[in-house]
Amino acid sequence: MRIPDKSVMDNLPMTEVEATVAAFVAPLSTLLPDARLRRNVALVVAGILGRASPVVTEIAQGAPRSAGSNWALAKRFYRLLNTSRISTSQFTKGLYLRARATVRAEAPEYVVIALDPVNFEKPYTHKLEGVSTVHKSTPPDLYGKARLTHGYPATTATVVNTRVPAVTYAHWFSYTSADFLSEGRELTRSIRMTRAVLPHQQRRFVMDSRGDDAKLFAELAEDEFVIRATHLERIVEVYNAHTGHWERETLADLVAVTVWQAEFGTLFHHAGKTRPATLQVGWYQLRLPDTQQPLWASVYYEQAIDRTTVLLTNVPVYVPATAQLLYHDWALRGRIEHGYRFDQEQGLDVEDMRVRSLSRMQRLFVLVLLAAQLVSHIAATWPPAAVTWLRRLGGKLDLGIDRDGLYLLLAGLSAVWQTLTTLSWAAIAPFPHHLFPRPTYG
Repeated sequence: MRIPDKSVMDNLPMTEVEATVAAFVAPLSTLLPDARLRRNVALVVAGILGRASPVVTEIAQGAPRSAGSNWALAKRFYRLLNTSRISTSQFTKGLYLRARATVRAEAPEYVVIALDPVNFEKPYTHKLEGVSTVHKSTPPDLYGKARLTHGYPATTATVVNTRVPAVTYAHWFSYTSADFLSEGRELTRSIRMTRAVLPHQQRRFVMDSRGDDAKLFAELAEDEFVIRATHLERIVEVYNAHTGHWERETLADLVAVTVWQAEFGTLFHHAGKTRPATLQVGWYQLRLPDTQQPLWASVYYEQAIDRTTVLLTNVPVYVPATAQLLYHDWALRGRIEHGYRFDQEQGLDVEDMRVRSLSRMQRLFVLVLLAAQLVSHIAATWPPAAVTWLRRLGGKLDLGIDRDGLYLLLAGLSAVWQTLTTLSWAAIAPFPHHLFPRPTYG
């Protein structure tokens, strides 16, 4: 279904959008054994962006209508999610090849990888395959506390110091499935897979307090890591330069007597707001008593709000510039949180997927992640004037609840596909104006 008159179509960026989608999903589509399946990958990603939804029937409505009717497209997409000719691991392999291509294109000096377990909520689900009980803190319950609900856990590893996020590990899983051992095992798998995906890059892993575990420190020994400490009661051995001996102390005692050696300014971004801050920093060389693994503790204090942050790392800290760089890299971890919000809520709403089997959920999860990365790819690689055009098309109400950035760009891309669908249908099936009475005057 193509519009015969091309004058209107020429004003839409369909050629550029379709070429970008095809090139971006090529690492996954080239793995598929059949030409029809390969075409479906680009159509699914386009449909996800066109409707900002993971529901298959809505994806079919958002895909370019030239590919066929809604019902025919929906059946093709279900076959893609259910085909036995390609395994779920091959879907994720395509995602990892996309990550490798992104890192190769941007060529950072080293890659900062954020590890983060996340729980996706499906509160009204009781009988789907593998549905689990998960812990959700956002949104909280009526008392402002975290709650237990039905849903699915997931673990991702994402390169966060590139303009386009690069996912090096993604696993949507179930606590009740036979292949689940523990969340610690999931983190170990994410680290090892990241090494396999990016074997030649210098890697620096960052994680919040959930990574404060001696076993994880040992697993990360061959790479660099920066992890926020939460077990301040931990016994450590600290090196006393005056006596030349290692002395045992609790980490909390060390933090309490920290001598500030420098200060630097930074910016905090939270809830759509940015505020400047000045941090004082001090550090200690220490090691774990059981494993003798050498570590450094960098302590950061913000006097304005009386907040102390302790980061444990295996990167030697001898000068303030290193401590400041470590904090900057660790703060990049917040980008993965913004990515999760874009995948959910007012973005692509991944929690609304309505397929029934765990394998279909895992495949659709990969495709939603690809779609989210594609929006970032367009924002980073298209000419600024073209990106601005899409954002203006997305529109804005100038309200406090409005979302900027990728949300506005997603709205623009969705409008492009919906416009194409409307014009294509109107060209081959004009609206029956003659069935309505003509207005009379006088």
